[in-house]
Amino acid sequence: MLDDSFAYAKEGIWEKWSRWLLLIISMIIFPLILGYIVRIYRGTKPAPELEGWGSMFIDGLKLLVVHIVYWAPVILLVILAFIPLVSALITSGALFEDFSSMSDSQSERWFDSHPELISDLLMAGGFMVILMIIACFLAIIITIFSFLGVVRFSRSGSIGEAFNFSAILAHIARIGWFSYILALMIITIIGYIFSMILNIFSFIPVIGDFVQLFVMIILYVPFILFSSRFSCLVYDAGEEKPLHTENPVVLSLINQ
Repeated sequence: MLDDSFAYAKEGIWEKWSRWLLLIISMIIFPLILGYIVRIYRGTKPAPELEGWGSMFIDGLKLLVVHIVYWAPVILLVILAFIPLVSALITSGALFEDFSSMSDSQSERWFDSHPELISDLLMAGGFMVILMIIACFLAIIITIFSFLGVVRFSRSGSIGEAFNFSAILAHIARIGWFSYILALMIITIIGYIFSMILNIFSFIPVIGDFVQLFVMIILYVPFILFSSRFSCLVYDAGEEKPLHTENPVVLSLINQ
């Protein structure tokens, strides 16, 4: 499965510089790159050509809607988590103070004159931690459903099918829960490694941020092809009938 995804990404853009450039441009008009991902989710092999720009743009907008609906609860929880903290800082005036220009004694006097701020910050911090923990658990649940939900939308063309949770659960059961969670962990780890590699370039003096941005633009295209193809293959593992193993994804990963 990993070999297939890597070969798919390599075949899709290697020595096909015009396609690579068009995909980079599509990242700027981001519904286009999302629409291209939809075509990969549909199982197109080899990597699809960039044509039918109008339909690709519309498909990208639909996929964007699916992602927004899925992740809106997490975004809302994160926003709510910071509201009490920001409110306490604004009410006390701390948000508008330049503590860096104050001496230690001046800072101490300022905090002594606002005794309620510490208790407000402690309460706001506790509230923020609780909501962030809930948001993390919710993000895990959303990932479990959305990973297959976006492919389901792409295959059916129906936004509603992205949220057909009973069908998604049945699909996961056919893949095997252990196999499915393992696949999610693998693609997550690969994503973190990819991010770490990009962050290394930011440590280059003076031009680090520019180099990081340049490398990200160049490498993000093959990563999109790789990860999208991987999602497609995980979904296909639940489409196989009959299944001769409870863990088709595990066997596919082992047999690389």
